[in-house]
Amino acid sequence: MSRNIRVDVAVVGDGLIGMSTALHLRRRYLSVAVVGGTTPGRASTAAAGMLTPACEYDPWMPQEFYELLREGLDYYPGFLSDFNLLPESVGFRSTDFTLLDLVERPESLQHRTEWMDAHGIKNTWLSPAEVCEAEPHLSPRAFRGAIRIKGEAVVNPRALLREMTKWASEEDCAVLGGGLTEACDEHDRLRLTTGEGDTVVADQVVIAAGSWSGQVGRAFGLDIPLCPVKGQIVRLTGARELLRSVVFMPSGGCGSIVSRSPGEYIVGTSEEYLRPETDNTAGVVGAVLSRLCAVLPEAAEWRIDEMWSGFRPMTSDELPILAQADDPRIVVATGHHRNGVLLAAVTGRLVAALIDGEDPGLNLDPFRYGRLLRPHTRFATKY
Repeated sequence: MSRNIRVDVAVVGDGLIGMSTALHLRRRYLSVAVVGGTTPGRASTAAAGMLTPACEYDPWMPQEFYELLREGLDYYPGFLSDFNLLPESVGFRSTDFTLLDLVERPESLQHRTEWMDAHGIKNTWLSPAEVCEAEPHLSPRAFRGAIRIKGEAVVNPRALLREMTKWASEEDCAVLGGGLTEACDEHDRLRLTTGEGDTVVADQVVIAAGSWSGQVGRAFGLDIPLCPVKGQIVRLTGARELLRSVVFMPSGGCGSIVSRSPGEYIVGTSEEYLRPETDNTAGVVGAVLSRLCAVLPEAAEWRIDEMWSGFRPMTSDELPILAQADDPRIVVATGHHRNGVLLAAVTGRLVAALIDGEDPGLNLDPFRYGRLLRPHTRFATKY
């Protein structure tokens, strides 16, 4: 039976960003409806769950982006506590990261320590021998050094989304399926219709639909330029406690090795700009596993349990859109690219502040809707 719902805010998108927004709005005693999509491949359930500003920020990006990433990590413990989400139930834990120099470029990664020092990031450059002392199961033939980064974290995105959705349902958020099929004005409000025939009338709308935010935006007459970036990931089972940190590689077929739980390893991921399908492909998975076994030889004996893919929503300047749209009734929260999990909690808080007309506490000008976007720097599929 279809429903007709009247709420203060409708959130289009039921991934981590959308659910975090719904949670923060409910804490402000606003009524909320969440409209979920139907297309497979969302990033929220595909990501490895790394929370690492130090690895994800590049010095060519604006300083405000690092501040946003840092706040994203710093806010996580308080966010979990405020919403009674137990760290163990969502796989949240602090951990070191080992950023490997894989000799894929003529220059070393060692220069990255300079900006890390300038930003107060606790880091140490390790020689190959020191890397092997810190991570004895890594192959010394695979790298020429590494940066050991302190004080970052990981979370299980699937578990986090499950617990957030449960909280939202228990707090009387209407969680609707079927995707958005139509949007129109109803006097000074906005009327949304879902694929299941439900109708939502809302004073304000948040567009947080990840890689499909551009399509959703068009329903409201908005231009939200996004590129869906495919990533393929493999989950394996192997020996317990082989790694003492998250292993991060800034390029190549295997970008990270995350120990999600004892004996469970999440390995990935690709960055593909040419394939919109959610399938796993032999070339990419082969590259991921080849790099894994080169860096961690014991992984050659691990069992493959699962493979999947998802689409990261990316703007051409690789910065998110976190702003009110030209229509003041609409807030856009998308384009998080590789940092949707890291920024999920803080994005919900920021969007709730924008909805209420408050100072968000961070400079969001670089993330404004309708900003002039630079040409894209990537020209082909990257593994």
